[in-house]
Amino acid sequence: MKHPELFEAFSKDILENNTFGLCKSFIQHGCISVYEHSLEVAKMSFSIGEFFKIKDQQSLVRGALLHDFFLYDWHVPEKMWSLHGWTHPVTAANNGRKYFQISDKEYSLIRSHMWPYTLLHPPRYKEGWIICLADKICSLGETIFKRG
Repeated sequence: MKHPELFEAFSKDILENNTFGLCKSFIQHGCISVYEHSLEVAKMSFSIGEFFKIKDQQSLVRGALLHDFFLYDWHVPEKMWSLHGWTHPVTAANNGRKYFQISDKEYSLIRSHMWPYTLLHPPRYKEGWIICLADKICSLGETIFKRG
């Protein structure tokens, strides 16, 4: 990451938010919390965005941080059977609107991060493709290596 001060400026309000902090209590993959996973996806997205000289780094970071802002344990049977993989992008995007002042673009970035799993909702922006890729890379590493 070439400009950590920009990443910090773009992410500060989200990372300091008490409701977003609840993500620390939910496991995402292996032993990784939703909070840790979201932070890693945001850092990777920001680095990829720097490499490709993406202009809207703020939306990229905010969308990446909030991409899994669903606020529940998806490992319990009732959530696993509720088609979490297909439904959580909408839940996260709606929570982004509820707890933060996200733009329509940021909503779209969050909403599309599970593509191609959510086939009918591909990313509409370059930033969305980056978040989608970073999420898959981080999720694969967390699932295979299950660090903790």
